[in-house]
Amino acid sequence: MFRIITLGITGFDAALSLNSMEESAVSLESLGDMFSHYLHKNKKTTLLLQHLDAAIEYLRRHPDFNAFDRAIFITRFANKISAGIAQLEQDLPSPGIKYNRMLRQKVNTLFDPGAFNVNAFSPGPEFHVTEAKVALGEKLFYDAALSGTGTRSCASCHNPGLGYTDGLAKPVDIHDPEKSLVRNVPTLLNAALQSNYFYDMRALTLEDQVRDVISNEQEMDSSLDAILDYLSADHSYQSLFANAFSATAGQGIRPDEVTNALASYIRSLTKLNSRFDEYMQGREDALSGQELKGFNLFMGKAKCATCHFMPLFNGVTPPKYVMSETEVLGVPVSIADSTLDPDRGYYDVIGIDSYKNAFKIPTVRNVIKTAPYMHNGAYHTLEEVIEFYDKGGAAGLGIDLPNQTLPKERLQLTELEKEDIIAFMKSLESR
Repeated sequence: MFRIITLGITGFDAALSLNSMEESAVSLESLGDMFSHYLHKNKKTTLLLQHLDAAIEYLRRHPDFNAFDRAIFITRFANKISAGIAQLEQDLPSPGIKYNRMLRQKVNTLFDPGAFNVNAFSPGPEFHVTEAKVALGEKLFYDAALSGTGTRSCASCHNPGLGYTDGLAKPVDIHDPEKSLVRNVPTLLNAALQSNYFYDMRALTLEDQVRDVISNEQEMDSSLDAILDYLSADHSYQSLFANAFSATAGQGIRPDEVTNALASYIRSLTKLNSRFDEYMQGREDALSGQELKGFNLFMGKAKCATCHFMPLFNGVTPPKYVMSETEVLGVPVSIADSTLDPDRGYYDVIGIDSYKNAFKIPTVRNVIKTAPYMHNGAYHTLEEVIEFYDKGGAAGLGIDLPNQTLPKERLQLTELEKEDIIAFMKSLESR
């Protein structure tokens, strides 16, 4: 069911034929056949079958890909079916199969509060979030003494008022404000809900990401040894570390505790509580008519959701949500210079030709606060971003990029449709 609403009705599973509605209807029919082996006649199971039949009928009555109302289908049919399936599983006598993935196993819908596990991509159980770790991590996050110069904290480049970005196309060198780094600062909001970190995916965990930034000569230009010396001499930090890591209290502050505290604070910045989420949870007036049109375009004609997967709207592929994807878009140097940005991205990590100029797919949640956009900050407005996609990425700019993964065909969006898509993306702001 989750695959149907994230990959089926978006066209991901039928990119060329756009026969998504018929394929989804057939998939639901197969679910009905499967349920016959488990269901016994009672009110709950009869209701589940009624929802299933109604969903199939709706798909068959609305086969047009571009005109299909995905908001109605999800809220009136799909969510009820997935909730019914969850109840069916709970009622079975079997203990079931347990797994540890980001999407929690016992959810009714993809939009349940707490449906996604912020600890899923941590190195292990001992690294999971606690309130004490978050409090310590927050103090560290704002402490400029962690940098080699004593002038820059994590918050210097990840400003909460700017969606935990810095508002610049690229951040500046810690030693030379006239010198820019190579990539845009990504948001930390919902950063825990993805595998791999940095635009080139080189870090496997948030702890690895923290370690990389601390030692980077242009970013923090420090070392964990220097930070440990500073923290160990501070009585308030000693107390906070002892409270957060009680199992090793009295053994001195360890490097892994520093990185885990900062990573725990970042994991606490998971906020799937936008108006869009409220709408999907049943509050019908949470989104305007324009925003709903934008959602249907985002999920359909504009093909945004075939890379920015619902409901996280990042590149972690549903329905298992275990791995972040990259894409080759062909982003230019800037809006004024339509030559290909020379940054090779994921290729420099993995060394495979098809990944030249590939970058991790970021989230579009909180996008109104996180400009400029793209890995190099090439575009300053959402209008510019939409225009880039509408024209077919690199191909639309006349850039010869044989391994471009973004469809090269124009989307043929109208100006009104572009406005609707942007209106929807604005509804994804966390509260």
